Amino acid sequence: MNRELLEDFLSSAPFADMTKDIYRRVLLGLPEAVEDWRAADLIQFVSRPEWGASQRYVALYACRRFLRWRFEDHPALAARIKSVKPKKQRVLTVSKALELLASFDTSTPAGARDLAIAALALDTGLRCSELCRLRLPDVDLHARTLQVIVKGGQWGSGVFSHQTALYIAGWIALRVAAAGIETLFVSLHHARFGRPLTRGGLQGMVSRWGKAIGVVLSPHDLRRSFATLSTVFGAPSRVVQEAGRWSDIAMVERYTRSLDASAIAPYLPVARLVK
Repeated sequence: MNRELLEDFLSSAPFADMTKDIYRRVLLGLPEAVEDWRAADLIQFVSRPEWGASQRYVALYACRRFLRWRFEDHPALAARIKSVKPKKQRVLTVSKALELLASFDTSTPAGARDLAIAALALDTGLRCSELCRLRLPDVDLHARTLQVIVKGGQWGSGVFSHQTALYIAGWIALRVAAAGIETLFVSLHHARFGRPLTRGGLQGMVSRWGKAIGVVLSPHDLRRSFATLSTVFGAPSRVVQEAGRWSDIAMVERYTRSLDASAIAPYLPVARLVK
């Protein structure tokens, strides 16, 4: 596909950065001559052997959205494939979350910053790009609240714990930013010292955190861990939905699919009845 046309499409709606990346990977392989495609042609295009069922489903959605934008009506828009329930995704267990928080050397600026990021991600479920764009003036350590531009370009709020507020304060005491930079978390790498963290930079950092405690870890795993651990600790799904800024409670159910039957242990009826 013509890259200029692709960028015009990606600029036509307030897509999140992650969504843009996914759509680019799919649509760059789409032929320019698709005017005569039928539904079967589109299904054949997304049925790549290297793509799993969920990737094919997302690819089909991306293609259909592009075709609707370009042509308004198109025969290939009739294409449908079965949505496959995704497998359980990675989340931190209680013990691994504690191990992560204990793994940072807070005597160094990098350790203080990384602890603050990890704790804030676990408390609020902020996405990678949201953590990167979070501004110092939009964080209230006294009220333990924050405001940030979230997915869709709207303002969203978050609430964090007293302990996380202490971690953030510890980082702020060591924070050195380039002139005019208001983002809370900045890079300490010499090439970008004092400048806002990038999504790629944060993803690399979180991956290294995971290796240090023996797990595979990404920023989105921390978002799922927020939903799952909050639920394990007794938060109602409706509260988790609001705190995680999900518009649909079904998303909470999706993000907490890693829960298993053992999570019921603190709530078993007989243990409470015979106290």
